[in-house]
Amino acid sequence: MKNAMSALIACFLCFSHISQALSADEIIVPASSDNEITVSRFQTSGKYLIVWLSPEYGFRKAHQNMAERLSQEGIEVWQADIPESLFLTQGSSTIKELNGQYVADIIEYAHKKSGKKILVTGDSYASISALRGAHQWQQRKIKSPYLIGAILFSPYTYAYIPPLGLAPEYLPIVSSSNIPIMIYQSKNSAIIGQFNGLLEKLSQQQNPVYTKFVPDIMSLFYQKTPTEAMIKAALDIPKNIKKIIAVLETHPLPATPVKLTMSKHSKSGIDIYLREFSGNNIPVTINLQTATGKTFHKTDFRDKITVINFWATWCPPCVEEIPSLNRLSNKMKGSPFELISINYAEDKQTILDFMKKVNVEFPVLLDQNGEFAKKWKVISYPSTFIINKQGKIIYGVNSAIEWDNPELISKIQSMF
Repeated sequence: MKNAMSALIACFLCFSHISQALSADEIIVPASSDNEITVSRFQTSGKYLIVWLSPEYGFRKAHQNMAERLSQEGIEVWQADIPESLFLTQGSSTIKELNGQYVADIIEYAHKKSGKKILVTGDSYASISALRGAHQWQQRKIKSPYLIGAILFSPYTYAYIPPLGLAPEYLPIVSSSNIPIMIYQSKNSAIIGQFNGLLEKLSQQQNPVYTKFVPDIMSLFYQKTPTEAMIKAALDIPKNIKKIIAVLETHPLPATPVKLTMSKHSKSGIDIYLREFSGNNIPVTINLQTATGKTFHKTDFRDKITVINFWATWCPPCVEEIPSLNRLSNKMKGSPFELISINYAEDKQTILDFMKKVNVEFPVLLDQNGEFAKKWKVISYPSTFIINKQGKIIYGVNSAIEWDNPELISKIQSMF
């Protein structure tokens, strides 16, 4: 069965690569302020067209594969990398600064050229662009109701990443959207623990919000070359999208948008140093397997200084800080100190292969389905907690730092 699936995936990749080269063409969309947006068009017959917006890291092969398969289902796709067309730096900050006017321009132009009904789509932070673009289109008071709604993949819509232990703040567009929405949410996404909160915000205007969970992966698009798990998870989605579009179309899109107040100040909860912990300071009991198959169980965090580090192999800052964590562990030998490393939502073999290439001098625990990180309310990687000898979390940091710098070592030693 596994060999048959691998063969199917291999055929899918090969076919997608060939047919994509034949069907995708570039067009230029005239946009606001005398700018032009380059669009990759996957043209097909049918009455629906998806305007697909690039995420903070740009389009990847999995995006193109999905667009090709949607076109085979009779759904035309226009993929637009607006930051690239405007010669802007790729990243979430750039996307947060765009107000949606270029997306609205593409929506209008796509309908004008094709006569089709339109949906806007984005994954990760591109979800912000999709929602803002729809909102801008509503503001233009276009009489023809050709915009159906939005399809979002594992949306990131935070105004900023909160410090460890605190709830996130969402951008105003989230609670100001009144359009029909479909969300494909990856179960292993770092933000899965906050998903119910996002749904509450997105449906605040009583608009329909449909959801479907995608199991076993962090995202459909997060790696430059899709993994077998990503490809397998994506196989049925184009047919499902075809069905959900018909459902979204049954809900009239409001002609008038909700009043939107744009954020005036950009915040950041990303730490570059230890911060006093502000959340629930009682550690969650640990009961996980190590990468080498041993059981690790811990309920009592007293009488030691405990460092708990959440990380993943696909996270470059996580990998960069491993050597300094090694050195921290060595410096603390002979002291009542424990370093607990917890890998987020990756399988055992991935970790073992990684540890053959990167020297990790401490045990690695496996949070294979991401449920344990959810209990700790971790939404960014790496995230690290420091627990004092009384068993209370007192410090946290949600970025990579140098763990053996003298100031930090002195701070930890003062806790003994």
